[in-house]
Amino acid sequence: MRSVVRRTWRKVGAGDYEAAVAMAAPDVRFRFVGDTALGADVRGRDAFRAWFARFEERLPGVRLRLVDVVANGWPWNTKVAVCLQVVGTLRDGTPYRNLAMQWVTLRWGRMVDDVVVEDTLKLDAALRGSEA
Repeated sequence: MRSVVRRTWRKVGAGDYEAAVAMAAPDVRFRFVGDTALGADVRGRDAFRAWFARFEERLPGVRLRLVDVVANGWPWNTKVAVCLQVVGTLRDGTPYRNLAMQWVTLRWGRMVDDVVVEDTLKLDAALRGSEA
C-alpha cells in the first residue's frame, strides 16, 4: 500500500490534486485541522476536490512534497501516516516552508478518512499575506 500512496503523492506533489480525489471513497471525510482559511471538516469527493481548489486559489504554486510514508494493517483497514513538506513562493515573493502530517484510513485502497495537521501559525501568516 505504501507504493500506491507514494505514487499518488508524486502526482499530487506535481499539482495533480485529482489523483488524491480519485483515491477517495465517495463519502470520504477530510479534515484540515486549524482555524485558518483552509481549515475544513468535510465529507464527500466534491467537497474534498473543492478544498484542493481553495488551497490552489489561496496558495498558488505552493506544493506538497512527500517526505515519508508508513502504512500498516489489512487491506480492509489500512492506516497510513504521511510526512509532507509544504514548499513554494507566496504571491508577494516570500518563500513558504512548512511541515504537515497526514493520518489516513484506507479500506480496500480507498481513502475513507483523511486528517491533515500543518503548523497553523505559519500557515495563517502566509494566508493573511496572500490576501494582500
